[in-house]
Amino acid sequence: MNKNELKEIRAKNLKLWFSGKTIPPKEKSYISQLINGKASFGEKSARRLEQDYGMPSFYLDKTSNNKSNATILGAIEDWDSDTPLDDDEVEVPFYKDIRLSAGNGFADDIEDYNGYKLRLSKSTMKRYGIDKNCTVCVVVDGDSMEPVFRDGARVAINLTDRHIRDGKIYAINHDGLLRIKILEKVPGSQVKIKSYNSGYDDEIVSQDEITILGRVWWQSSILD
Repeated sequence: MNKNELKEIRAKNLKLWFSGKTIPPKEKSYISQLINGKASFGEKSARRLEQDYGMPSFYLDKTSNNKSNATILGAIEDWDSDTPLDDDEVEVPFYKDIRLSAGNGFADDIEDYNGYKLRLSKSTMKRYGIDKNCTVCVVVDGDSMEPVFRDGARVAINLTDRHIRDGKIYAINHDGLLRIKILEKVPGSQVKIKSYNSGYDDEIVSQDEITILGRVWWQSSILD
């Protein structure tokens, strides 16, 4: 998906979101320009609008075709250990097949790391305030987060962001199982675990039953 295609998708979703809603006067002109394709519609603007107006994370990047509706925030290119890093690249750990012990995080608990790495953009990490030493990449398993995250999508986790903000997406350790889920706080020291796929029911668990490993801040999918 190129930048122009992503811009069109964001504009369409933004128009859909505000259909029948009153746009705040201070942003009416700006939002109208975004919808009409007359203003730049980059990642920072998309994520800010989602947060300010209560949209689900990555809502603006969703497409209507379930076969290829992954959120594309970055690219993954084929490379090997002999390929030099570009000036705007850093390498981060990539856990391809995680086995967790219940209650623990990434630090001492990965059985199969094997030195795999992915390359991410320095400028993107700087934009989101991500420390390269505090992020790892993992693979989404299953279809519970479709259409936003496809089965097999690569996602990056900010290991320092473990405080639940309602509606944000987190990597959690749930009784030894790595799960990528939307979290919401519930009274009584409980957490609601939600999926994007409407075929999955919400779950409510005690905060003690899960360990928050970090918040998902980036994803890239390998499309069929």
